[in-house]
Amino acid sequence: VQEGWEYPVAIQPHEYWQNKGYDDLAINNLKYGFFNGLKAAVSSLKHGVCDFITIGGIADHDEDLVPHWHALFRSFQHINPYGAGVKLNIQSIELNEEVMRHICSNLRRRNISQVIFFDNGFSNLRNAIIELGKALKSPNLKTVAWFQNPIESTGDMALFTRALSQSNAVDELTFRGNGNENAQALLSGVDFSTFKVLHLSCNNLQINGRTDISDLIAANSPLKSLNLSSNRLNDDDAVLIARSLGGNTNLIELDVSENDIQERGMRALYEAVNDTSTLNALSDSNHSCLLVGLSEDFNVYAINWDSGANGLYTHRMLKIHRLMAERYRSGRGTVPHLNLEMGGGDSVLLAPFLMESVVRRHDAFRKRYDESSACSLGLLYELVKDWKMAELFSFRYVGFRGDLIYSG
Repeated sequence: VQEGWEYPVAIQPHEYWQNKGYDDLAINNLKYGFFNGLKAAVSSLKHGVCDFITIGGIADHDEDLVPHWHALFRSFQHINPYGAGVKLNIQSIELNEEVMRHICSNLRRRNISQVIFFDNGFSNLRNAIIELGKALKSPNLKTVAWFQNPIESTGDMALFTRALSQSNAVDELTFRGNGNENAQALLSGVDFSTFKVLHLSCNNLQINGRTDISDLIAANSPLKSLNLSSNRLNDDDAVLIARSLGGNTNLIELDVSENDIQERGMRALYEAVNDTSTLNALSDSNHSCLLVGLSEDFNVYAINWDSGANGLYTHRMLKIHRLMAERYRSGRGTVPHLNLEMGGGDSVLLAPFLMESVVRRHDAFRKRYDESSACSLGLLYELVKDWKMAELFSFRYVGFRGDLIYSG
């Protein structure tokens, strides 16, 4: 069916654009970028086989392109109103008021789930943001990306944050390459407590003691992915973020690569997910967040990498086993640490559970890392030989349910 289909708008020949003053590079951008993208999108939409549309490839607006835009807008009527929706990417092209108004009108009325504005120019940025604000009220629009579209006026940036705040559906935002002041205005002006994805890379962002990000993490919001790469975060910023990770169980990935974070900040982040000072501290570490961007001095390989349903439980279990195994292999043994970390008369009650957990954790550890059984056997032998065995055998079982009664 598509082979017999014809694009509904005539495309002017090479000479036409030459006569208008376009050079060969600009004409090729028109031909292979704008026109080919439009033809593919209109055809795919017409025949119901489209889930992603990319339009772009020319810097300046031209009135001769308007009929082609309208061909695209007419084809939007074929978007399936049900299902996952269509993703729309508008890049490297100037959008005049009419074109932007039609784009946003379709965003509002059609089942378009994602829109990307990348490196665009706007003949009237303020009106473009107003139209975008109307589009953001669509219940179908879940993901918005605003890449390298300069907002130079504080008034326009305030309008942008207000438009984003009024959306009840958007829960994934990429705001990249738009500058430190705009990124800070976004963080202070928008409530991100319901967002699942927040990418703020390449903004030269400086936190300078502000707690917008750390407060969001500490609140254990639904946020799954936070990208802060290629900014100007420092050690103090990293420490603030590290402290906020302790009670968070939802954040799966945090990217802090390409910042000004040095050893102190990286250590704070590393210990937030892998504090091996004591078993209790390790147990209380963050077991859900995969850190991206630490130096090679901090081995985060296989730490919090599993984002599956049992990831949090599995990470905690394997970290504790790894720490006990490292203590055993070092020759210092595990028992001295247990005596310090599990003091008190009732600690003897933990002995059977601890030995059982060594075996259970080892089975999971060996399955993932192909480890031998030698370390597990050594740990068990040390526990049986040196930890709480005398106290344990001073208990006896009485009663139908086998309750433990101390006989000493």
